[in-house]
Amino acid sequence: MRSIGFICFFSVYLSLAGACAAQQWAFSLYGGRVTTEGWQDALSKNANFADAGILVAAGAWTYQRFFKDALSLEVEGQVGKYFGDQKHWEFNMALVTLRWHRFPWRRFLATTFAWGIGPSYATENPDVEIAVKGGSQNWLVYWFGELTLGPPRSNWAVLLRLHHRSGAFGHIAEEGGSNTLAAGFKFYF
Repeated sequence: MRSIGFICFFSVYLSLAGACAAQQWAFSLYGGRVTTEGWQDALSKNANFADAGILVAAGAWTYQRFFKDALSLEVEGQVGKYFGDQKHWEFNMALVTLRWHRFPWRRFLATTFAWGIGPSYATENPDVEIAVKGGSQNWLVYWFGELTLGPPRSNWAVLLRLHHRSGAFGHIAEEGGSNTLAAGFKFYF
């Protein structure tokens, strides 16, 4: 009898955990071009671009929500492949990501804004970073700013992202870093 009770309890637990987990995950695909500007100038209409781009696949997990789901904490892992003047792979892990969900127009346009930070590893010293910044190294700091826009209560959104590698003001590296303006899609499950 205990076995049947345990099996029933475990089955209910797994179904509830699966339902909760289904709302906690996201998968993103995006691509963009590397700029030759600092991050502040990369967002201007006069930004200059290098002959290099990146395609990225990312998975994110929401591990905490606050203020009645207005703010969430996430972790995101990424794999990126460069093309053009640099052809290396890049691996990023945004260990801390803050995402704001509550905007006044959310009934008409689901909108989020996120900022995340963590380590970045390039499989080769990035050629564009060396050309623009005078040097680089494999390990740098990664951070991003992201805006998502989508239909209300849907499981997808368009994303716009500033993808940034940094020497962290000389704490990690004296030289190196890059900024990429990117766009793509985010899928929630």
